[in-house]
Amino acid sequence: MSLGTNIQQLRKAAGLSQEQLADLIGVSRQAVSKWETDQSTPDVDKLLLLCDTFHVSSDELLGTCVSDNGSDSSYSPVNTILEKCVKMNFQRRCFTAGWLTALVGVVLLIAECFSLFILKNAAIKLNFETNSGLGFYNNAMEYAAVPPMPIIFGITIAVIAIGALIAVASLVFTRFMQKSKKE
Repeated sequence: MSLGTNIQQLRKAAGLSQEQLADLIGVSRQAVSKWETDQSTPDVDKLLLLCDTFHVSSDELLGTCVSDNGSDSSYSPVNTILEKCVKMNFQRRCFTAGWLTALVGVVLLIAECFSLFILKNAAIKLNFETNSGLGFYNNAMEYAAVPPMPIIFGITIAVIAIGALIAVASLVFTRFMQKSKKE
């Protein structure tokens, strides 16, 4: 594979746009585009920054290495590196999705608690307007036991728990992968 193809595949596997990679390296988006289409090659200092960004050696990025017998051979460790990048990118997205799900659940739970006060005020207003004696609770939290509120609260708490579980599981898996990579 060419250098441009390797850069493009690593960039995509890392979940970066050309513009994001350009910002990380300190070049224009057009320069990254030219590298990927093999219209130009990065300078040595930019090549080293690319290696640091993608956590690869220059041999891996260039797609060549010296074999044991001393001759140059084309080799493709980029595929295994791409797999690692894709896994890390997936793990980061799972972590983000998990915490966002938990955060949305917390916001919904807060909104549901405030809705209990709205229910209480609506019941008081209905009772005074109709004078029907429907009754109302003095404590807004007592409305949490009135159906369907327990089901709604249960679903919301389950969403929070699932989101937190996804985030923690992805974090633990990431740490496990990093630990096994060091060994």
